[in-house]
Amino acid sequence: MKINVCENYELMSKDVAKYVVDVVNKKPESLLCLAGGDTPLKAYEYLVKAYNNNEVDFSKCKFVGLDEWVGLSKETKGSCVEVLNKHLYSKLNLTEEQVCFFDGTVTNLQEECKRVDKFIFDNKGIDLVLLGVGMNGHLGFNEPNIDPDLYCTVVDLDEVTRSVGLKYFNEEVELKKGITIGMKHIFNSNKKVIIANGEKKADIIKKIVEDKKTRQIPASLIAHEESVSIFLDSKAANKLKK
Repeated sequence: MKINVCENYELMSKDVAKYVVDVVNKKPESLLCLAGGDTPLKAYEYLVKAYNNNEVDFSKCKFVGLDEWVGLSKETKGSCVEVLNKHLYSKLNLTEEQVCFFDGTVTNLQEECKRVDKFIFDNKGIDLVLLGVGMNGHLGFNEPNIDPDLYCTVVDLDEVTRSVGLKYFNEEVELKKGITIGMKHIFNSNKKVIIANGEKKADIIKKIVEDKKTRQIPASLIAHEESVSIFLDSKAANKLKK
């Protein structure tokens, strides 16, 4: 585990983007799994800027979605795929074949899990997974007490995730289940990046970094691996031991 504490969110985002750019420049055909949510959005701005400045080439990369709210489509404002399309994918001149994302509207969710599993396996695993951290320590929709030995899976969402998730939507939505890259795919990823910012994340970051591994806090299961880099702003890091 390598912890990188930055003075503020802006500098943290710049460092995260640089980390991704370095990975892609070293392996242009990387498979990237990138989180939605608010925390990575500034980093995605910097990735787009790097792309526009010809500092990185994503043309040989593949992208796989981290998760999606079950029942929501790519047209639903606030869905995971809508956020990534809006802030990143649409600005990188990607082809349809480069991106594999969960469809939260399908009837057979288990087959959808198998479809995304196959995409990951066919591309020889994830090279870099970029993960935000939930207030309950979840990664993607790997909720508290998740089985760590799962590939893609469907999950009953924790109450904390459901209540926090409502902030992403302008309309009334029902958030009961999620479909997600499972912990086994995350464990098997070559590089794992965890990002968090703001005072509200300080308590859970302290538990992830300083307490024992526990299924109750999924992020703690991977936090101490050598392949993990954690990027924090000073507010998210302010309860860690100095």
